This record gives sequence, C-alpha cells and structure tokens, in this order.
Amino acid sequence: MKKNFIIRGILWILQGVLVGFGAILPGVSGGTLCVAFGMYKPLISVLSEPGKNLKRYWKMLLVFVLGGAIGFIGLSGLADFLMAQNSTAVICAFVGFMIGTYPGLWSDAGKEGRKGSSYLAVIVGLAGMLCLLTFLESLNAMAMPANFWGFLLCGVLWGLSFIVPGLSSSTLIIFFGLYQPMLNGISHLTPGVVLPLAVGALACLLILSRGVNAAFKRFYTGLSHGIFGIVIATTIKIIPFGELGGNVPLYAICIVGGAIVSYLLSYGCSRLEAASGQE
Repeated sequence: MKKNFIIRGILWILQGVLVGFGAILPGVSGGTLCVAFGMYKPLISVLSEPGKNLKRYWKMLLVFVLGGAIGFIGLSGLADFLMAQNSTAVICAFVGFMIGTYPGLWSDAGKEGRKGSSYLAVIVGLAGMLCLLTFLESLNAMAMPANFWGFLLCGVLWGLSFIVPGLSSSTLIIFFGLYQPMLNGISHLTPGVVLPLAVGALACLLILSRGVNAAFKRFYTGLSHGIFGIVIATTIKIIPFGELGGNVPLYAICIVGGAIVSYLLSYGCSRLEAASGQE
C-alpha cells in the first residue's frame, strides 16, 4: 500500500508539472490538461465543498498542486526559452499529451452509461469550442498596462481557464499584451506580478467552482461527454498546421512521444487507484 502511494505520488506530481508547464504555453488549456489527467473533478469538488471533499482528495491535490507550482513557476523561464527555440515542437508535444488522454477520458465519461444524447453532447462541445476559439482568434490585440490591475486580470483568466476546459488563458493574455511581462515576473518571483495573479485566479476558482460542481452532480454524463468534445476541439485548434512542413519527422516524434507519455501517466494512475479501491 505504501509503495503504491509513493508511485501514485510520483505520477501525480509529474502530471502537475505538465499541467503547470502547459498552462503557460499559448493555446494550451490548463483546465483541459486537468480533465485529461483526472484532476478536474477532484479540484472542483474540493473548492466548492471543502468540508465534504478535502479529506478524500487532499493528498492527491497537495502533490498535484506542488507539481503544478513547479511547472508553472519553476519552468516559466524554460517555457520562454523553448518557445523561442522551436515553439512548433513544444506545441506538438502538448498536442500529443492531450491525444494520449483520449482513451481514459472516454472511459470516464461513460462510467454512468451512454445514450444518444451523450454523443450529441460530444458534438455540441466540439462545435461550440471550435466556434469560441475561432472567435477569439479573430480578435485584435488589446494592450493593457503591466501593473497590478493588468496582472489581476491575468489571474482571473488563469482561473477561468481551469474552470472552463479548453479555454487557453495564455492566448487571451497575449491579446492584452501581458504575456511576456507576466512570464518574466513569474520566473523572477516578482511580488507585483505573482500576488495579483494568485488573488485573481483563486477568487475566480472559488466563485465559480460551486456552480460547476453542482452541474456535474446533476448532469454528469452529458457534461463529461461535452467536455470530451471540448478537449478534441482544443487539440485541433492548437495544432500549428501552417508550420508543420518545416520538420515533419521531428514534429511527428513530438506528437507520438507526448501521446505515449500522457497515456502511460493516465493509465498508471487509473490502475493504481483501482488497486487501492479509490475512484
């Protein structure tokens, strides 16, 4: 039992690192990665009803959040560097990460059964998110001042991207011209950047999580299948189709490698949780 917990802890922290690191990258949704690795519902449950769910999930989320902090804060400088070197390869790796979670997501969505409306929910989620992301792409960049209020907005967008899977906060932050100063502030732990980010994200999560949790309790099957469609739509939209011609073998390796890594992480966690009698 102790050995299983240690292995689960390692997998949880690795997943957290990937979510934190991925959330920094433009086009990648932290919420989608949380869904992909099975952390979305535990996180929402604890935020909406901490007295009821904290005892059940605290170990998992503590380790996962630690990994997320490592990925988000510790690797923000690396993200900036890698994106400057070959942003297409990095994005392709995260495309692979998301694809590798599809089997687990589909299985989890159908654990209470499937009917015709379940497949309709997939189509609605897919089409709706494609339309939303296409609309966001059509917006012109709007400059915001890199001050407390600007970074507070960034924090709200971060929180929103975790509540709404598929919504990329980084993409929105780029629209407001705050992406580069935000990354620089996070990598140097600048209080004037980190504190408003944390306040905005936490406030957004606490305010919206209760409603989301209640919706899952009442419409689990429909929402789970809808989110599956959202994850597919997000994957499609972040694929850098116009840049794949430069080095196809490298990008293919990144996608396949990312898919294998995320599948093994998700599969390993699900097997260990099943062995220990957890959900």
